Amino acid sequence: MRGIRQTFVLGLAVAAALLASAAQAQTDSYSDVPDKFRIEVGGFRIGSDTQLTFDTAGGGGNRPPVDFEDLAVPDSATRFYVEAFWRPWRRHQFSLSWYNNARDGETKTVERDFAWGDRVIHAGATVQGHVGSNYLSGVYRFAVYKNDRFEIGPSIGIGHLSLDAGIKGEGSVTTAGGTRTESFNTARSLGQITGDLGGYFYWWPARRLLVRAEMRYIIVKPGDSEASVTDGRASAVYHITPHVGLGLQYVYTKFRYDRAGVLETELGGSLRYQGGQVVLSAAF
Repeated sequence: MRGIRQTFVLGLAVAAALLASAAQAQTDSYSDVPDKFRIEVGGFRIGSDTQLTFDTAGGGGNRPPVDFEDLAVPDSATRFYVEAFWRPWRRHQFSLSWYNNARDGETKTVERDFAWGDRVIHAGATVQGHVGSNYLSGVYRFAVYKNDRFEIGPSIGIGHLSLDAGIKGEGSVTTAGGTRTESFNTARSLGQITGDLGGYFYWWPARRLLVRAEMRYIIVKPGDSEASVTDGRASAVYHITPHVGLGLQYVYTKFRYDRAGVLETELGGSLRYQGGQVVLSAAF
């Protein structure tokens, strides 16, 4: 009996050693860059395409969108962003990001009629457009496959978009009360919950070089409307030290909300950002 117990204890010890060795192999990383927390900041000149609709008269979706870049709103502007990453377990990662973008156009004399809010603004009017946006987004990533240099899996995002757009100026306008020359300033704000899903991968081709890419998309049809979100990026970050990295990143973000019927009285249309940025990364 004693021999059996000794054999059993020895077997447990060997099994424990093997499990400890396997666990150590799983936690060992090819890179010496910490993977628990990461904070990134960036700023860049990003290209924009903004086509929005706003009809307080409830035009039922018949109005064409207003191209704000055609109203001399800059088609590129500096966008600042910050993002924090947290990996509580080996295969699970969470991140929270925020960006801000605001653009004001120069005064421009329009060459064609267009509708905005409760009026039709006629050719010859002088106008100035404004578009501003804030986006707060959280993402969960799960590594279906992971080793010390590569991981890949699905990602799920949820966020909140705050958008404000307005046009002010002076000229001939038509409202329900008739056509007259007047000053105007019509603006609208939108707060919209967003969500999307897709996939991602991380790859360490060198000990301190991280290459990653991610793409998420969703389309939903609430009532007679249709909304979609596309959010993608690809980047390469080189860590000068284990805790400090510098890299380049390309991002593509598009929001679209086509409203119909009575919902046309709210802000709708599409907003797209795309471009490259410099990323400063801190890993802990």
